Amino acid sequence: MGDPADSRMRVTARRHGIELRGRAQQVSPQDFDRFDMLLAMDWENQVQLRRVARDDSDRARIRLLREFDPQAGAELDVPDPYFGGADGFERVYEMVARACEHLLRELEGE
Repeated sequence: MGDPADSRMRVTARRHGIELRGRAQQVSPQDFDRFDMLLAMDWENQVQLRRVARDDSDRARIRLLREFDPQAGAELDVPDPYFGGADGFERVYEMVARACEHLLRELEGE
């Protein structure tokens, strides 16, 4: 298992009633058997996932999270707030929450 989320992200999430307990982990080819969709936060993550994918069927399961964010426009990357201030973590939280809400709607068939 990898590292927990950045402490500033955990504080931001907690302010919104979310407890981040998970840890980072590497994606394996077998994950394409376990999950219907793998979400990348930015194009770099997407490239890495495509390298792990075994075939076109696996690659078709890879999406950018902000594809589901109606406010994303052409900017589909979730920015890395690590080197900025606390407001960057809040901004990222808002993007991710909005994208997840719309992803859930799509999955539910709305």
